Amino acid sequence: PPADMEALMVMNIHKGSSVKTRELKAWTKNNTGEPDWRVMKFLSPADSKNIGLLILTENRMYLYLPEFRRIRRIASSSKKNSFQGSDFSFDDLDTVDFSESYTSTIKSEDDASWLLELDRKENSGRPYKKILLTVSKESYMPLVMEMFDNRGDPWKKMENKVKKIGEYYIMNFIKIEDKKKGSYTTLELKEIKLDQGLDNSIFTRRFLKRSI
Repeated sequence: PPADMEALMVMNIHKGSSVKTRELKAWTKNNTGEPDWRVMKFLSPADSKNIGLLILTENRMYLYLPEFRRIRRIASSSKKNSFQGSDFSFDDLDTVDFSESYTSTIKSEDDASWLLELDRKENSGRPYKKILLTVSKESYMPLVMEMFDNRGDPWKKMENKVKKIGEYYIMNFIKIEDKKKGSYTTLELKEIKLDQGLDNSIFTRRFLKRSI
């Protein structure tokens, strides 16, 4: 993966016949052997502007609400909650290392992909009991994720599109569907910039409070 990435994100939240559009800026830093860092800040609409999310580790996730001028830490019990009215939960946006939280087995494969079954480990706090994960053999990127709740019922489905930029495969379109709510959200990445040498100061609570 690239050392770091910056992108503009367009989020569309579909509920029935209504569509709500959000624009965000996102920065990611890939840390070898450690959890990746991520910052997401809203650009629009006006009532969401400068709301920010900082993810450092599974247990160090922070939300900035400019209306209250305060940063609050996301408790583990809140990570399954919706992120700003979308079908993404805070947990869905985490830079999760599946091997730490799940035991994986290969269910099947064809010329293009592997189908993995991920079963949650007993000590894991992740919300999904099981995940069926389709991984591309070309890019090694996840193409489809089917997530199941604690009863084993289908809960969410995520579908990804992957684009090659230079030497890297980058996920540039994500659709997540909440089968229980009957809604879905898409996230499109634009103006993608890679390997800029992003400064560590971006991935701090001080930057999270900064207006952009």
